[in-house]
This record gives sequence, C-alpha cells and structure tokens, in this order.
Amino acid sequence: MTKVFIKKDKFNDLLKAKGLTIYKLSGQTGIAPSTIYRSLDVGNSKGVGGETIAKISTGLGLSESDFDKLFFYANSLPKGNRKEESK
Repeated sequence: MTKVFIKKDKFNDLLKAKGLTIYKLSGQTGIAPSTIYRSLDVGNSKGVGGETIAKISTGLGLSESDFDKLFFYANSLPKGNRKEESK
C-alpha cells in the first residue's frame, strides 16, 4: 500500500521562509495543530490524507507541481500481510 508522508526538514524550512508557525498555519488552513504534528511524526504509519495535503500545500503557497518538494510516497504492507520466514 502506497502512502504519502511529509518531508519534515523541508516543511520546517518552508514554515520559516513564510514566517509561519504550526499554530499560524493551523489558523490559516483550519487543520488542527495536533493533525499537523501527527503528520510530521516519523512514527506515523498512516501517512497524510488528501485533504490535509491540499490544505498544507495551499497554506504554504505551493502549487500541484510543487508536490514532490514537500511530500513523498512510501510503500508499506498492511498489518498481518508480511511474508512469513521459511524454516
């Protein structure tokens, strides 16, 4: 299953360049600060949803062609769907 994740360093660079904080971005986009923090969590295996991607992109002034500057795709298998090791 392919999921979308945020490039945390690039996100922080864009926030700084725009003079924003997570709370200011939250106010602009309507995304709860906790959702933004969860999206940045490297331990978050769920990835980032489409609505959140769109709102963050808009809030940071990014166009569709800028998608890969801030987001990346990663593949993962659902729980319980890993190949068992042969003995």
